[in-house]
Amino acid sequence: MPTSNDMQNVLDIQDKNMIFEDNCVSYGIHKQKKCKFIDCTLTYIPTECKKCQEPNKDFSIYKNG
Repeated sequence: MPTSNDMQNVLDIQDKNMIFEDNCVSYGIHKQKKCKFIDCTLTYIPTECKKCQEPNKDFSIYKNG
């Protein structure tokens, strides 16, 4: 899984619960500006938001970097 390790090193991410797949970088527009979007997968399903304790209903909780 070299892509995942490379992305973690480049972005200096210490969270080992994130897996980056091949072709995880995409380009798009956000607030009228060109952006790069980097997608990854968590190795677990969060039960609630760590910040506000909102329960994870129908996969409504996700982690933004």
